[in-house]
Amino acid sequence: MKLRKILAMLTIAGALSLFADGISNVDALVDQINKTTDVKEKSALMKKLNTELSVMDKKDVSKAKEIIDSKLKINSK
Repeated sequence: MKLRKILAMLTIAGALSLFADGISNVDALVDQINKTTDVKEKSALMKKLNTELSVMDKKDVSKAKEIIDSKLKINSK
């Protein structure tokens, strides 16, 4: 019984860290995209961001899109 509780707690902690990791990756990529001025590098980072979004759970994607909508600055020249 005690082993089951410990295993359940570890499973929950692992799932929470995966969620936080995915969201923090999106946040970091958005920051990198905003900081770079090189068009090729910005394009590569946007591809990484799309890849990150494609492997996330649906509920995590909505949170990530909120971050993107609020933080991402697209300069159109």
